[in-house]
Amino acid sequence: MEPLSARVVRRTVLTTVLSIVCGLCTLHAQPSFETRLKAAVLSKFPQFVEWPPAALDGRTTIDICVLSPDPFGADLQALVAGETLNGRAIAVRHLASERDVAACHVLFVPAEAPPAARRAALQNAGAQPTLTVGDDRRFLDDGGMVQLRQVNGRLRFDVNVAAARRAGLRISSQLLQLALSVRGRAS
Repeated sequence: MEPLSARVVRRTVLTTVLSIVCGLCTLHAQPSFETRLKAAVLSKFPQFVEWPPAALDGRTTIDICVLSPDPFGADLQALVAGETLNGRAIAVRHLASERDVAACHVLFVPAEAPPAARRAALQNAGAQPTLTVGDDRRFLDDGGMVQLRQVNGRLRFDVNVAAARRAGLRISSQLLQLALSVRGRAS
């Protein structure tokens, strides 16, 4: 039989190693700081958008939808919990398919989504008053409205106001002033 102190040391070492391994697994399962920052920015965009009255009639929520695969985990939901805008609760919906965008006020299209799903989501959303936000480097070129990107270690965004106007949306000048670039601005 081992001396008591050797067993205690072994158990302590094993517990420490398991804690570190489990901690690393948790770190990889949790969204990164950049992803949490994207969720925070995304949660604020509805405050800077004006939808046509028909898009809000009879609705009790402003729906922020996230196309699969959802990069935010529970972070986006936690950020909007209890938040309201003009008397409507802000809600998060997770979409398994690009065909489910009909009830979305804001749609996040992750760069990790398959290209065909990204294109279909943008096409489906483009036919209605839905603010589209994404982090793919070609997002604005593909018809998206707000592209999130990292510049010099900071999260920035570009806006395509022409795409927003086509969808019947008006983006606040306050948000446009914060944008790194704005496409389609009227002269």
